Amino acid sequence: MVSRPEPTGAVPADLHANVDELIARLLTAADGGQWLDAYLLAAGIVQVVEDRLQGTSWPVRRLVKHLGAGGGGRRSGTAVRWAGRSLDAATEAFLSAPPMRGLHAWGRGMAELTDALAALVLNPRRPDNENVPRRAHRAARQLAEATAGARLLEGSLLRPPASFCSFDQHPEDLAALARRFGAEHPTRERPLLVIGVRTSGSYLAPLLGAALRQSGRRTVLVGTTRPGLALLPGRAAEVAAVRREGGTVLVIDDPPASGASLAAVAARAEREGFPAEAVVPVFAVFDAGGTLPPALDRYRSVVLPGAAWQVHQRLGAEALRGLLPGLLPPGVELTGVEVGAPGPLSRQAHLAVPLTALVVSPSTGRRALPLVAQWSGLGYLGRHPVALATALTDLVPAVYGFADGVLVRERLPGEDDGAVVAPGVPTAEVARYVAARQERLAVPEDRSLRLAGCEPVWEVAARVVAPVFGRAHVVLRPALVHPLVTSLLAAERPCLVDGRTAPRLWAADTAGGWAKTDFAEGGFSNLNLASYDAAYDLAGAADLGDGGVDCEERLLADYRELTGRRISASRWCLLRIVQARTLGSPTDTRRAQARAVQRFLAGAFLADLEDEPRGPWCVLDVDGVLESDVMGFPASSPQGMLALRALRAHGFRTAVATGRSLPEVQDRCAAYRLAGGVAEYGALCFDPASGASDVVLPSERQRADDGGLRARLAELPSVRLDPLSRWCVRASVQNGTRRTGLPPRTVAALLDEQGLGALFEVVPGDAQTDFVPRGADKTAGVRALLARLGEEASAPLLAVGDGVADIALLRWARHGVAPGNAAPEVVAAGLPVARHAYQAGLAEVVGRLIGHRPGDCPRCRPPRHSPDTRALLALLAVPEAGRTGLPTRIARLAAADLALLRHDR
Repeated sequence: MVSRPEPTGAVPADLHANVDELIARLLTAADGGQWLDAYLLAAGIVQVVEDRLQGTSWPVRRLVKHLGAGGGGRRSGTAVRWAGRSLDAATEAFLSAPPMRGLHAWGRGMAELTDALAALVLNPRRPDNENVPRRAHRAARQLAEATAGARLLEGSLLRPPASFCSFDQHPEDLAALARRFGAEHPTRERPLLVIGVRTSGSYLAPLLGAALRQSGRRTVLVGTTRPGLALLPGRAAEVAAVRREGGTVLVIDDPPASGASLAAVAARAEREGFPAEAVVPVFAVFDAGGTLPPALDRYRSVVLPGAAWQVHQRLGAEALRGLLPGLLPPGVELTGVEVGAPGPLSRQAHLAVPLTALVVSPSTGRRALPLVAQWSGLGYLGRHPVALATALTDLVPAVYGFADGVLVRERLPGEDDGAVVAPGVPTAEVARYVAARQERLAVPEDRSLRLAGCEPVWEVAARVVAPVFGRAHVVLRPALVHPLVTSLLAAERPCLVDGRTAPRLWAADTAGGWAKTDFAEGGFSNLNLASYDAAYDLAGAADLGDGGVDCEERLLADYRELTGRRISASRWCLLRIVQARTLGSPTDTRRAQARAVQRFLAGAFLADLEDEPRGPWCVLDVDGVLESDVMGFPASSPQGMLALRALRAHGFRTAVATGRSLPEVQDRCAAYRLAGGVAEYGALCFDPASGASDVVLPSERQRADDGGLRARLAELPSVRLDPLSRWCVRASVQNGTRRTGLPPRTVAALLDEQGLGALFEVVPGDAQTDFVPRGADKTAGVRALLARLGEEASAPLLAVGDGVADIALLRWARHGVAPGNAAPEVVAAGLPVARHAYQAGLAEVVGRLIGHRPGDCPRCRPPRHSPDTRALLALLAVPEAGRTGLPTRIARLAAADLALLRHDR
């Protein structure tokens, strides 16, 4: 079916559709014989119904899933297994109780219709195609008559399948998988149980089942599940029958990243009595050679390698020559096609091919038309970009049309062989695009608020910040964090967002302007991250790596000028934190998230103060003093910022001396407007006024050779090196989502190798191990910084640090104090230690210096904050009081949540 851009004035359909919308679209597709659309819609209805009936979004189920993934001891593992069995029993009871029983039966009927449509997709000439429209209308009437069942589905929304929306899969790929399975398992009499892992499994499993039946398999049972659920909730008798007859379980899902979901369902099949040799994961992979994830090593998987995907044929030269004449404007004749090399097959973007169409028309004569042919999804999912291009016609490349998964658009001068070159698009152009989407693609509702459990932006933001509660965060997150975050992130003017707005996704157009080349893939992507807030797109366009505060200010100002709307600091902070997760590199993500919180806190506590005064110097360590790492990235807290504000307001100059890298010191100097900084344990000093940095190491250590330490560390499993550190070598062990330092035995062995002990000292930490070049010293770094700034190298008035590397600096300062979390070596050195730890300890030390608690006098009292800022500050303040003060901080946060809700109303 060919689809062309046609001006309609209508907003493209929201792919997060409810059941009523899906049924209406299904009837239209079935009546028109559009079997692929009808299939996709029917499979989507089944997905929504099964997720609703099987309690996928139950908070207790999500809690058990989280606890199970977190590991733990023997007792906790037993408790999780007991809870899982209890939830299985609760699900079975729920499915058998009216009106759920009726809705379950209706869903089974819809699943049978889906199976019939799958057969038509693979073979449109089947004789039963005339019955499908009648069956679809009958199902719609049955749901309308079952009012109780229909009410159960209110609020439930479709999750677009990555397989046929974000990824480049085609129904023929399922037929190919069926053939590969048949070649390895030729016995046709054995019954087969095809289990799709939702969401994409709802779309993949029926097609695989239909292909297996059409290949001659006698008994093929199809169903779906999610990891952590029974194989077929509510259908245990059918599963038992397949098991008794010696059947095989085929588990199918999207091309796996880790393979954890496929492995979890395969393991569940074993627990339900199927031998491991009778459990067969079946899936496609992006890798051309068909590499298997290690999690699936124990199974005899059937794999379709990337090189065998149908998309390569659909975007091949022969197919494109046949496709283009139907997409060109009337009166334009195709005389030849030059097809370039395709881009890579990946989960990050659709496959694209640059081509040049040689055309002739009465009005323009002969000319070469530069184009891009790219996969855009199947059926109505693939036509969605065409509808978006119609609405955004002056902001995106011209789209010629869509057919059978392939979209053809113009290729811009700013693109090189189909790959977009990062152009440094002006912030005004980005703001114009975001504002136009907000206006032209407005929708009546922010449906992300109804997607709990599906990784929408607000839920991801809540998960990132919730660890401020420590181990209790999983339990407290739904009650305290979700209400706050949804209040902060609910879209004021909902629209269909872009979702991917990094500057590299713009290109120069033929008129000297700019066009957004990727305008449809991010809003409903495989990453989920559902949002209806234009501010989310704006946050993605802020260059979170190196754009700095000035870039963000320009972007926000341009948007405000176009729309008259100001994005609150708390909303911007949370959106930037989430957008940082899309950067790819863990280092870039952590740095960007840290910068988001730095900017928010600086705006709340320092924006109304002048730059650093000319008074006495105070030198602060960063980690464990000014900042802590409770959320997976370093961040300060309200008390830390009150301490910094008090120092500045009372005439003191502040510099930081840290083990962190120079770029991270530069980030803090820019955000907090500090007078200077020392990086990498004194190896470097930085002057923000001039932007210059100096190496402070002894001359014999000022060489790039690290004795092979980095190369040796890179060979160790799970070890990650900080690419930002220049002279120090910062290493950590990645264990799931948790980072730790290297084992002492490993460190000792490394120092014994190749004389590395003569080159480096070791500073251990909770999340990393630092190999510090001998001769690096924070005291020397501060002396060099003062000399660069034209100051006398006299001792600073105050120094605050918590680690071994701070001892010399604390002794040199006139007042050297450690917070309550000081390392044992600091305590043993006889240095003064505050009663409170971390940022509370810093505030205590500063309070002694100025004679009162920071913020308690007119000079250092912070400005009055808005309700949304107060709420986010209350959340960031939770760790300050430690375990004993946690109840009080929770009460304050609950009060801030309530005040925010009242303000929103």
